[in-house]
Amino acid sequence: MFRYLIIFLVLGLTACVSPQYQTNYRFTPPPAGAGKVCLTRCDAALGQCRQQCAAKTSQCLAKARTQAQQELPILLGAWERDMLVWEKAMDRYETDLRFWEMEMRQRRLMRDLQRDLHHCRPGERNCARFPRHYGLGYPDAWDRPESPGPAPKRPTLESETARIQAETCPKDCGCDQTYRQCYGSCGGNVQPYQVCVKNCGG
Repeated sequence: MFRYLIIFLVLGLTACVSPQYQTNYRFTPPPAGAGKVCLTRCDAALGQCRQQCAAKTSQCLAKARTQAQQELPILLGAWERDMLVWEKAMDRYETDLRFWEMEMRQRRLMRDLQRDLHHCRPGERNCARFPRHYGLGYPDAWDRPESPGPAPKRPTLESETARIQAETCPKDCGCDQTYRQCYGSCGGNVQPYQVCVKNCGG
């Protein structure tokens, strides 16, 4: 019963995942003539914008690594303090869990003895016990010790560099948006459309 409930929950969660879309664009050029010359200027501006963006991104990546090198000793010190706190919490949790498991075994033994005394006649050898009920709703799980969770993740030069890059470095510098505006001002047509890229459901 419990197994079928888990399967049902997994299928329900899968069905509830929303599809993800990305916006693409169709470009229809303007009629021949001045519009074509105008588009040439748009193309040149796009190339220049991307070149400048690549230079800015390269400089930003170098600065991000330098900043990560400067901040890493401080972050490692904080991580070491967090690890000490976590290790103490984990030691306490493991101790509490062992006592909790011992108590659960004692509870189950007492429960079985009480069922035997209540439902079996003295001297009866083939006395069936009530089945045990484990899983959802089992009251013994209510006072189970709570785990402190996974250990704090140790910061590295690579992880901190990537974090700073994501926070400070440009992605596309707005070059594509500027190009679409230029394309439209030249008489061309820019038509956005959605494309499913994830959880498309076949």
